[in-house]
Amino acid sequence: MSRLGAINNCKRINELIQKHKLSRLILKKMLNSSLTSTERKYSVIKMLINLPRLASPVRYKNRCVITGRARGYYNFFGISRIMIKQMANSGLLPGMIKSSW
Repeated sequence: MSRLGAINNCKRINELIQKHKLSRLILKKMLNSSLTSTERKYSVIKMLINLPRLASPVRYKNRCVITGRARGYYNFFGISRIMIKQMANSGLLPGMIKSSW
């Protein structure tokens, strides 16, 4: 089981990302526009720097919804590899069977 603080931290980061998503998108579009002057680009960069670091989508970490485990995360299921194995063995994931050869 993952630390409860790590799970809460991920939730807080996700809320920050959602809060600043629109402003970050607008600033990025202004920065990448070919019509923007160099002085304006510098001011846009300063505005981007002033946004919270944790508001960047790169800092979001996928976690298993059951255990909170960050490693071995399968995006298709939204859970970790360990939980996939346990659920498949108990028959909770339809269509998955244990392989043997």
